[in-house]
Amino acid sequence: MNYSSGIALFVLLIPSSIAMAQNGGIADAPSSGILPATEQDQGAAIDSLESLIESTSEEHGMFAPELIEPLLQLGQAYVRYGDTEQALEALNRAQHITHRNDGVYSPAQGTILQRKTQLALRLEDPLEANKQQKFLFFINTHNFEKLEALPAYLEMAKWYMETGQYHRSRKKLEEAITLIEASAGESDLRLLEPLQLIAKSRRLQGVCCSEKYLSRILDIIENNQDIPADTAASAYAELADAYTISGKFEEAAGFYSLASQHSNTRQHQEPQMIAMSKQLDSRRNDNIKIYRPSNNLLDRYRYQPMDRRALEERLGLSEQPPQQFVLPLTENTYDIRIRDTLESTENTEPSEKLVGDPFQFMFKHIKAVIPRSLYDEVKLASIFISLKFTVTKTGTIRDIELEDSNAPIKLNRLMKQVMKKTRFRPALVDGQPVAKHNVTLTQLFAPILIEEN
Repeated sequence: MNYSSGIALFVLLIPSSIAMAQNGGIADAPSSGILPATEQDQGAAIDSLESLIESTSEEHGMFAPELIEPLLQLGQAYVRYGDTEQALEALNRAQHITHRNDGVYSPAQGTILQRKTQLALRLEDPLEANKQQKFLFFINTHNFEKLEALPAYLEMAKWYMETGQYHRSRKKLEEAITLIEASAGESDLRLLEPLQLIAKSRRLQGVCCSEKYLSRILDIIENNQDIPADTAASAYAELADAYTISGKFEEAAGFYSLASQHSNTRQHQEPQMIAMSKQLDSRRNDNIKIYRPSNNLLDRYRYQPMDRRALEERLGLSEQPPQQFVLPLTENTYDIRIRDTLESTENTEPSEKLVGDPFQFMFKHIKAVIPRSLYDEVKLASIFISLKFTVTKTGTIRDIELEDSNAPIKLNRLMKQVMKKTRFRPALVDGQPVAKHNVTLTQLFAPILIEEN
């Protein structure tokens, strides 16, 4: 098939901050902008790769390992061309060759599984992406033992966290902690990362008291006198952030001071956002009553009150304005949330589409505060809201001003409400929290143009 004709490249506009990692990792930072190649160039690249694959097959056989790399390149070329069906076919063929040569559970298929994950997200099939990540975790833990498998646990936990599956994330992190303790003891420095991630997961879920899960790091630091200074600084700062979120400002100030003492950075630090989530109106959700229609023996409809729903379900109900925001600040920001619990309820979607950067909201809820003319993603992408405010020495936000915006009034009002609920790591001068005026932030609603690496 000849793909060399055409005029301009088909650019995928994807509502997700994803980019393929060159080393087969979850993702690197996304690259934005229009892809430089033309459609004609992409078509020529496809023709060249298909010729290479055909000649390699004739020389080495249909299942030769030499075919895997050109098939991966072919998959990327098809994605850039806009033919996701052919891209998936190329990846499936590369995976089948790997299975034939190295077995079904070969770790060599890691890069293939990562690219199939990315492709599933492009096709807006998050459950398929989740399936690929689960299989990747299985083959990594199947092929490695004890601490060699630790990176697999941490990567799986991060995937779950980045897609809103917080319970599953913490379960994997707890398994990682058990693995470390069994192999290296209860004071091993490798415990710091899963403990910090558990606390972060709780904050992203909007669950209180994440500092309780970080208190153990103090014993670990005390039992490791040769701990690197930057590692200690990061741990203390994380603990301080947790106290800031909980409103325990004196404790937070003490740990910010400790973090500063161990930090190699300059003593004057600007305010920083803290990964978190918050309900916007908890009283409203507490008072929600939900009724379910049911048929009686006479085939007549009656509305029966349902049991109190889990918070996750109540916050996700349709036909209401945003009830919660998430400020992820994760390595990879995916614009999806996969249902975290195993219970199934009527009319409950297994995944939800999110929108916004840096603050994320359920897209179906954003629709309640924007006109129908902005329901289209391309039009919504043009919306921005720039705010100016003061971060107090306790990390709270005040003096919020709308500096510039082209958003509807309701969306501007929403962002002011969000900022009032947000907590920042305060500015630090010689390790002491201080107020910082005229801090600025711009909220966007634009998808990112992704270039496959």
